Amino acid sequence: MRIVNAVKAVVVVGLILLTGNAASAFDDASIVRATRVDGAVTLDGAPLKEGTVITRDAKVEAPANAAAVLTWSNGSMVELYPGSSLVLRGVIFEADRKLEKSLLALEKGRVFVKAQVPEHLFAHFEISVGGTPFMSQGAEFALRTDGSGKEFSLWSLLGVVVTERQGARIRVNEGEQLVLSAAGASQPAPMPANTKEALQKTSQRLGGSLLVDEELAPPGGPLVAKIGGVRNRRGNAPYTVKFKALTGGGSGKLKAINWQFGGGAGADGREAEYTFTQGVYVVVLTVEDENGQKASAQMNISVEQDCGC
Repeated sequence: MRIVNAVKAVVVVGLILLTGNAASAFDDASIVRATRVDGAVTLDGAPLKEGTVITRDAKVEAPANAAAVLTWSNGSMVELYPGSSLVLRGVIFEADRKLEKSLLALEKGRVFVKAQVPEHLFAHFEISVGGTPFMSQGAEFALRTDGSGKEFSLWSLLGVVVTERQGARIRVNEGEQLVLSAAGASQPAPMPANTKEALQKTSQRLGGSLLVDEELAPPGGPLVAKIGGVRNRRGNAPYTVKFKALTGGGSGKLKAINWQFGGGAGADGREAEYTFTQGVYVVVLTVEDENGQKASAQMNISVEQDCGC
């Protein structure tokens, strides 16, 4: 495992850093940078400037009337709202599992998180509040605390967020909210429409999502393909996943759609479903249009005994 630090920030020359969803050029732990700073945001008490690398155990504070966006080179993003304080505990990459773990602590305030990595990697994004962990493998969510470490609220916009309370695991599904207080935890419930709309605007402002099935190019030009329909690329064994073939360009009419799930298993058709046992799999989609143009796409699926997701 490798933990991101100041030395690593120096040696990663030529790393592709964008403020959207682009991946690092390497299968390695992300470099975290401040890509937007509005107002008097500080890093360990000193003024934070755009482009600054956020190192292990560094604290970012956004006072009233200030905000910041932190961007991971593998695609994740965190926006700090005014009055927030966040500590980056570390970013770890487990090469054998192709798993990036981002560990943070929210001391006070509110954050919006895009916990995402490219299709060939997996994410474990964990924010602790007063010792309570909030874990995601690729969701978009907002988290708020009053600073006491006892009262906080969670809203899951896309994907699933998992937390633990008094030894019990709570799953907050897409479109749900959860309120935790000193008196106990409420049950996850649908979030209000106006809250969802506000979070969607925040997500759109920060950039596209790897979890959204984007429309591809209209007919004409090269045929392109993408695997869609998958919200969670990690799961507990046995794990059933539904896939959807997204295509664009070409003639606009397909004559062949093929799926390969690994180990010789496969399927045909625009949509497919497969149940995986424990292991890491590369799912390959191949399409061909009526003019003979071909295109392919692939996605990794990880199945574990208990992924905590």
